[in-house]
Amino acid sequence: MGSGLFYAADQSWQRVWEVRGCREMKHFITILLLLTCSGVALASDPYEPPRISNGKPDFNGVWQVLNTANYNLEPHGAQAAMAFREGPVVPVPAKEVVALGAAGAVPAGLSVVQGGAIPYTRKALAQRDKNRANWLQSDPEIKCYLPGVPRANYMGFGFQIFHNSNALVFSYEYAGAVRNIHLSDPGPAPIDSWMGQSWLRWEGDTMVLETTGFNGQT
Repeated sequence: MGSGLFYAADQSWQRVWEVRGCREMKHFITILLLLTCSGVALASDPYEPPRISNGKPDFNGVWQVLNTANYNLEPHGAQAAMAFREGPVVPVPAKEVVALGAAGAVPAGLSVVQGGAIPYTRKALAQRDKNRANWLQSDPEIKCYLPGVPRANYMGFGFQIFHNSNALVFSYEYAGAVRNIHLSDPGPAPIDSWMGQSWLRWEGDTMVLETTGFNGQT
């Protein structure tokens, strides 16, 4: 009899918990639906960026990319290394990077180029292939030189933008690189450099930076 009473009590508690659980689940589903609907409503509202005194979007802040464009701007698969040498069957990692292990490998990534591929001229494509073949000798990052533009923005290091109606400055963590952006076209660069000469123009709310005057070593 005792065991029967305990069984009945267990069944009663089970029904209570089932009912309570159903009620709590209903409340949870209702809240979830409300949050989902609210999210849909918020997502449909056009984004309005913060703005500086002249009405243009405010780019002040610390920025960092979350992609693998530092290795390749176009879509690419994973590679064992950036530099290879001839192997007995297929190319193998160059002896200079073997000791790096996985740190010297290249992660796969999507393209950051509109349309997927860069429309190289024949001469530019030949230069790209030459740079790849001589990566250990050509890459300024290996030598701790300034990385150039736009590569400085694609590296795995943060950078800070200082922006108001009278100035626009990029300060990079890597190699202490700095870009002081002209607010109007200054004309031809007085000298070629690693980071070039940049000037700013606006297309609506889109900031467009035009950069010239590179030294050809980035």
